[in-house]
Amino acid sequence: MQAQRLRRRKEPTLEQRNARMGYIMIAPILVGIGLFSVVPVVFSLFISFTDWDMLHEQTWIGLENYRTIFSGSMLGTVTKNTAVYCLIAIPGAIFFGLLLALALNARIRGVALYRTAFFMPNITTTVAVCIVWTWLYNKDYGLINNVLNMLGLPSVRWISSQAWAMPSVAIMSIWQAMGYDMILLTAGLKGIDETYYEAAMIDGANGRQSFWRITLPMLTPTLFFLVVTHCISYIQMFDAAFIMTEGGPGYATRTIVMQIYNTAFEYFRMGEAASYAWVLFAVVFVITMIQFKLQDKWVNYDV
Repeated sequence: MQAQRLRRRKEPTLEQRNARMGYIMIAPILVGIGLFSVVPVVFSLFISFTDWDMLHEQTWIGLENYRTIFSGSMLGTVTKNTAVYCLIAIPGAIFFGLLLALALNARIRGVALYRTAFFMPNITTTVAVCIVWTWLYNKDYGLINNVLNMLGLPSVRWISSQAWAMPSVAIMSIWQAMGYDMILLTAGLKGIDETYYEAAMIDGANGRQSFWRITLPMLTPTLFFLVVTHCISYIQMFDAAFIMTEGGPGYATRTIVMQIYNTAFEYFRMGEAASYAWVLFAVVFVITMIQFKLQDKWVNYDV
């Protein structure tokens, strides 16, 4: 009798069985995250304190890799290039995305077709987009310079001059991303209650006043999301500059991630490349935290 009672006590409850089944179901995902995300991150932190070329055994050198990158000039160069790219591409994509969202929010015929056309570059592979824009930017037979010549203006060395190379890459990124921003901002516009505009109209507000006092403040949560996600994404920009300019001319379009790639897979200094990666992580983390701290000052959540 007593043994039977003990067996009953040891039997798992329904809640415990459900919890066990839940852990079993998510176990493959957890294993995948651990193997392909957590382990590489921890390993990259370890090798950032070593001298390793992937051919010989790691040699522990402490903070020497960080001293090397901070004492050299390349970190400042690639950081400045990345900052210039972000300062052009992020505001540009959001600005033109907002213009498109406002224009296509009106009841016009074929609005779905227009939205699809503007969104298509975002789902097109970056390689294809970069190849097309490289042809458009060509100094001798590119379409952009042909149009400038027809207008009596001189040709511009878009991606072959140090002054124009990074802005040219940023313009391409704006064109590719503004359709995505347009979709999200259109959703934000659809979420604004019409009663706000009706009340403003009764009070005598015109369209410009309604935009600055109602539309823009009510879009700030969407704008905040776009700013944060674009910052995280664009700081890690690699493919566009690598395909269009390979980091040139000189170092004009070499970004932080491109420097990580070159250091690791061209010079085989894996420890130094990992140090660059952790500096990049610190920069992204600090910028993101600052944005979240400042959101209370300008983001308006309609409750």
